[in-house]
Amino acid sequence: MKCRSCNKEEFLEFISLNRQPPANAFLKESDFDKEVLYPLDVTCCRNCLLVQLTDESYIPRDKLFLDYAYASSISGGLRNHFTELADKIKSEFNPKIVVDIGSNDGVLLKPLLELGCKAIGVEPAGNLAEQANNNGLATICSYFDKDTVNKIISDNGKADIVVASNVFAHLDEYHDIIENVKRMLSENGTYIVEVQYFADMIRDMTFDNIYHEHVLYYTIHSMINLFDKHNMTVYNVEKIPTHGGSIRAYISEGKSPQQSVNNLIREEKENGIDNLQTLENFNKKLQNNIEQIRELFVKLKKDNKRIFGYGAPAKSSTMINSIGLDNSNIELIIEDSPLKQGLFTPGSHIPITSPDILEKEIPDYLMIFAWNYSDEIIKKVEDKYQKLNYIIPMPELRVILKE
Repeated sequence: MKCRSCNKEEFLEFISLNRQPPANAFLKESDFDKEVLYPLDVTCCRNCLLVQLTDESYIPRDKLFLDYAYASSISGGLRNHFTELADKIKSEFNPKIVVDIGSNDGVLLKPLLELGCKAIGVEPAGNLAEQANNNGLATICSYFDKDTVNKIISDNGKADIVVASNVFAHLDEYHDIIENVKRMLSENGTYIVEVQYFADMIRDMTFDNIYHEHVLYYTIHSMINLFDKHNMTVYNVEKIPTHGGSIRAYISEGKSPQQSVNNLIREEKENGIDNLQTLENFNKKLQNNIEQIRELFVKLKKDNKRIFGYGAPAKSSTMINSIGLDNSNIELIIEDSPLKQGLFTPGSHIPITSPDILEKEIPDYLMIFAWNYSDEIIKKVEDKYQKLNYIIPMPELRVILKE
């Protein structure tokens, strides 16, 4: 294979999580026999340090994103995050037009609109685009391709800000996307990218963030290398807490890197993020973590404990299938999103239900798969139902026993 950034062919292959289904491919029971599994292997380019899926693990986007079961507005934490981002965009840039790539159900469009910004979403998932438009949030149901950019420019003019929050790692045709962003931006416009931060994944061993929808895994080194090829500068960067640790990068033409970028480059060097040996060590620790969680479930099953899950984000699929769990280990998974209730988890076929199940069924343990929202989930459960024992698998395995 060739690197998706620099086109070189020298790789370190360092993570293998076996064959898995697409992480958001939730199923009806009648679809079990149609399910397809793919390798889930990650490699790193020795030249530009971009961590990425292998070619064998890559799944074409039309099999992933045309009907999507994740609505961002379900999460109070994400709603707050995007409200904060909208406030920041308004106060720092005061843009006339903002374009949001992969706008989901309009979770960023809504607060931008309320602040007086003209906000346009581009979302390929028909179900989510329809939901956003029904709520008065202007959304084009499409990929961010040349024709879509031409339509937006023709109808509205160029954008002062283009945003891609947790979608830039999902996209294929990366170089075309960046060139489309450049055409979309007004003079001195800024591209704001939020991606999960691979250095945090290494530090916290959050292997569940690896799944087929995430084709690329960025550090500041690899992001700079990618945008350099398009004469764009990563001029500012912030660490943000979403999805267990992310970065928000500000990218433009003709600007110089601020101290925040230089500081993060130095931090990555000090922590060995630019060292291939660090990646090899990460894989060894990752396999140990998988085994640790697996051993806990063996023990609990031996003790005849009932275990429910809470939260069915995409990353739960990676964890469940890597460990080898199914509905013999986890009876069901509670999920707030109605889009997933009544379906089954990919690969493991665990039924997904609403939180109301806790009114009549009480497990011995509740495994929080949406671990980055564990405090929010525990408060929600205990305010409405009762105290339970909890298993929180990340960043390190914790078991919280009720008093």
